[in-house]
Amino acid sequence: MNVKDFKDRTAVVIAGGNGIGRSIALALADEGVNIVVADIRADAAERVRDEVIARGRRAIAVPTDVTDLRQVNDLADAAYAEFGSVEILINNAGVAVRPFRAIWDTTYSDLEYMIGINIWGFVHGVHVFVPRMREQAGEKHMVNTSSNGALFKVPGNATYTMTKMAVEGLSSVIREELAPYDFGVTTLYPGLVATGAAAESGKLRSMDEQSYDQQVKPYYQYALDRGEVRGEDRGAGRGVIEHIGSGDSAYAIEPEVVGPMVVQAIRENRASCLTHIPPIPGIMARSEALLSGYKWPGGE
Repeated sequence: MNVKDFKDRTAVVIAGGNGIGRSIALALADEGVNIVVADIRADAAERVRDEVIARGRRAIAVPTDVTDLRQVNDLADAAYAEFGSVEILINNAGVAVRPFRAIWDTTYSDLEYMIGINIWGFVHGVHVFVPRMREQAGEKHMVNTSSNGALFKVPGNATYTMTKMAVEGLSSVIREELAPYDFGVTTLYPGLVATGAAAESGKLRSMDEQSYDQQVKPYYQYALDRGEVRGEDRGAGRGVIEHIGSGDSAYAIEPEVVGPMVVQAIRENRASCLTHIPPIPGIMARSEALLSGYKWPGGE
């Protein structure tokens, strides 16, 4: 089932303080949805709250660190106390590390940072909101932010890709589990969106971690050391990177265009929402590798 009538519904937008989250919050508000803006940065959440109110909708801002299950429970309590129900959940929190780095240069701190937000933060949102939303009458919908990078390969970005494929995997299965309860699930695959999120999310790290980010050898440098020629920098920062299988999808868009795409995906209950031209070479390569993966011993 899909949410066709948005008016007077309530949406919780996690990581709604800027970029993609802000765009989704405002696009939903323009459809008549009341908004709970959750963000680790209280000032950012409050700015978007005020923008929603200026559009004539009700809104609250709830500072939330999604790595803390207690805070996500508090977020749900605040949303239900204010609005009585939540029909739409936007599970949008996500971070990466810059510059892109080889797996052997990726520290446990890097892993804990990305897994903590990209996987555990996502799981907390599902774990806390699904039981409450499932018991509600009527249509509900969840949007979970994966990444276009889960559909092709970016050497140097392995840990981020791992976390976003986890979002993709869980979303695809719970879409089937929740369908009998008038509960749709969409996986959002943003490509390169000009949000400045990498620079901003890096500021959430400790000073020691930020210092390491400045000193670590960028992955592209290993390729240059081998004498490989690389193309243009497509957004990783501090060097030239490689997209394997991205096709025509490696271009930047403004965050403002993403919100209306997500609104339409919710309205149509689409399993996937891609913000860019599909990376067909990467999708096909992955499918072909799987289809050719079974070889009977001694067979053709």
